[in-house]
Amino acid sequence: MSISVRQWSDSSASVELEHSLIGRLVALCVGHSGIVLAVALGFFATSAQYVLRHFEMTTDTADLLSPQLPWRERERAFNAAFPQAGSNVVVVIDAKTPELSEEATARLVRRLRTETSLFHTVERPDGGAFWAHNRLLFASTAEVKTLTSQLLRVQPFLGSMAADPSLRGLANTLSLMLLGVATAQAPSDAFRASIRNLAHSLRDLELGKPSFFSWHQLITGQTAPDNRELRHIVLIDPLLDYTRLQPGRLPIDAIRDAAKRLHLDRAHGVRVRVTGPVALKDDEFATLTQRAGLIACLAAGAIILMLWFAVRSPWLIAAILVTMLAGLVTATAFGLVLFHRFNLISVAFIPLFVGIGMDLGIQFSVRYRAVRSAGWEVGPALVASGRTMGKSLTLAASAIGVGFLAFAPTAYYGVSQLGVIAGFGMLAALALNLTLLPALIAIARPPGERASATAGRSAEIENYVARHRRWVVALGAAAALICATLLPRLHFDFDPMHLRNRDVESVATLIDLTRDPDQSSMTLEVIRDSLAAADRLAAIFRKNPTVYNARTLSSFLPTDQSEKIALLSDTASLMDLTLNPIAVAPPPTDQQVIESLERVAKNLRRTPFGDPSLRADARDLAREFDQLALGGRSLRTAATRMLIPGFVTTLAQLRALLHPVPVSIRTLPLELVRQWQTADGRARVSVSPRGDSNSDAVLRRFVAAGLKIAPDATGTVIYIQAYARAVAKAFIEAGVLSFIAISCLLFIALHRLREVAVTMAPILLTGLLTLGTCVLIGQPLNFANIIALPLLFGIGVAFHIYFVMSWRTGASQLLTSSLARGVFFSALATATGFGSLWASKHPGTASMGKLLMISLVWTLVSALLFQPALMGLVSPTSRSTRASS
Repeated sequence: MSISVRQWSDSSASVELEHSLIGRLVALCVGHSGIVLAVALGFFATSAQYVLRHFEMTTDTADLLSPQLPWRERERAFNAAFPQAGSNVVVVIDAKTPELSEEATARLVRRLRTETSLFHTVERPDGGAFWAHNRLLFASTAEVKTLTSQLLRVQPFLGSMAADPSLRGLANTLSLMLLGVATAQAPSDAFRASIRNLAHSLRDLELGKPSFFSWHQLITGQTAPDNRELRHIVLIDPLLDYTRLQPGRLPIDAIRDAAKRLHLDRAHGVRVRVTGPVALKDDEFATLTQRAGLIACLAAGAIILMLWFAVRSPWLIAAILVTMLAGLVTATAFGLVLFHRFNLISVAFIPLFVGIGMDLGIQFSVRYRAVRSAGWEVGPALVASGRTMGKSLTLAASAIGVGFLAFAPTAYYGVSQLGVIAGFGMLAALALNLTLLPALIAIARPPGERASATAGRSAEIENYVARHRRWVVALGAAAALICATLLPRLHFDFDPMHLRNRDVESVATLIDLTRDPDQSSMTLEVIRDSLAAADRLAAIFRKNPTVYNARTLSSFLPTDQSEKIALLSDTASLMDLTLNPIAVAPPPTDQQVIESLERVAKNLRRTPFGDPSLRADARDLAREFDQLALGGRSLRTAATRMLIPGFVTTLAQLRALLHPVPVSIRTLPLELVRQWQTADGRARVSVSPRGDSNSDAVLRRFVAAGLKIAPDATGTVIYIQAYARAVAKAFIEAGVLSFIAISCLLFIALHRLREVAVTMAPILLTGLLTLGTCVLIGQPLNFANIIALPLLFGIGVAFHIYFVMSWRTGASQLLTSSLARGVFFSALATATGFGSLWASKHPGTASMGKLLMISLVWTLVSALLFQPALMGLVSPTSRSTRASS
């Protein structure tokens, strides 16, 4: 289609249109719509190809903040002195028995260390020869005495089993112990728990249920194993690929595959879970993809539905969406050219562009339909729309662009890059909506609008607002004042764990770990020039009520070593032949096993236990031994697998534990020393909080107290809180700078402070109402939903500028105008489209959707009620004067 502007030159309307620069631009694009479309498609194809070839995104949040921030410099200095290698992925192994936990951990570590292409290091903090020999030195002297006494008490049992580690040996050993009870040479109570547990384990085995038995209880005399003996931790430093949304997916999949191949699962009494920084980030992105299809469909459907209500034409909807998509691809290409890749914050320009880009298209299209309905042809109607809306759209897009560009000076690189990309994107959106969109409409030739059935109701609302404008403004001012008083109660939730789905494995595992103060990652870390200085600081920390423990390298030097070593050495001498028998019986035949089982069953029934409950337990165990003897060979083989490997593991552990060596800094493992002291003598102090590490209040008190003691402290908890403050500060700075920049631009364009105030006051009201509502409903700001604020700010600026520009030309009855219709449905399109994020399984994304919905509701209230009332307070004389000027 090609329409010449000269065709309209005979009418006075066309002469007026040609006096508008934007009108002439639109006329040119309409007159050469085919060329404009061809050029736009070529540029779009080039940009799209560049985006597809060069698109990169980093998920590393450490790159989002300036490294010159003081707390980041302390963090960098600490990491340089004490590299935390191997802690990016944390594997937690829990088992039903201590023996299973130890065996499972050892097997998994051996398997993973062979995967050198996926893992830099695979380490066990509690593993190795040092801990195998010296673990008991870190127990109290009383605990060591209790254990050595118990070992001497069960020495006959251990000796018999060590000489014949088989099902036959177990049966014969029990028969020997029962003889001791019958002859009053052994106390019967010593067997109560073991008999009961063994009977339960064998019963589960015979019923086909998962069954487990621990020798730990019998040997140590404890009623139940310590949780620390049931859990082991493996620290892994994987190779990461930050070009993926899930950089650790391959190594984490390899860990899970290894556990599966080794049968480390619940059916075998073992639970392997993966957490740590890498797993948390990867699982977070996996959570984001849940319901992503549903949310995308809801958003797309809601946007198209609202566009239909706004423009009532599939051709106009298609034109708006094509123009928006062309601008989005252009802005994406610009961002890649300038910054080479996107980050977690800068990529938020996509919803920004979609929301504001659609708004510009809706405003132009709604105006076109209104002009077309007055009897204008397509070409003149488009030029008239460009002339009447051009200045408003230009000022709105420029104000939004300037506002986003004001983000650039902030220290938060994510926000800075977002501002630059979004600022350019607004200029691209403006250009396309004044060139490509008119060309597409000229080709499609959609009709004008029909009479609106809601015009009467809108007029009633407008008349009511006009009659009570002072009360409306007063009510808005009062609401703003109330919300301002609520702002000190606005909470910024600094804990990123609260933004994650607690049902995800990595999150649930970390929460489980942090309940144990010894395993909490929320630590303060301090460096001192010497170990002596570090020990003095640790002593001060330990006196603080917010501190659970403060560790240094000296914490790994056991107390009362001489006494403990003497106790263990004496026990080792007395039990040498018990633990290391001269001869070990060969594996039994199946018939020998059956005979031993039948014999021990008879002895269990004959033994004169004085306690009735103990007699009942003995009969239960005898019955299980009978069933085992009568069952098939496979049942006895399964019983052997359940019982004997655990004993062999426990026996090996006892042999090592009874031969400790004196511990000093020189004998500590080198990797342990490197974690706590540098080569030049500087020492580390690690302080853990008392109480629930998942509580914001607990951590705030802990950090406040810690920084008073050591202002140079760093650590995970410092990083999280300082990061939150830096993000909040960056957004506050960006908001203030944007507000100032937009106000200056409006003053340049409008020339009067009063008109600037009339434009900006509703924006301020919207912000206060949004934040005040967050306080009232208990919705904190967080790392996720704070990203929505720039979109809300941009939409609000655009809406209020449209109304002010129309008001300055002398327009009245704004609520019944096509402008109000465009504003209303533009807000609804954004609200319903991005408000669908509320349905996300990701708590942070859901909170973003909630904040968007809240703010857009207040944006509409402010634009459609408060602003008309505010503009109505201006005296008619001065208003007419402005209109004439």
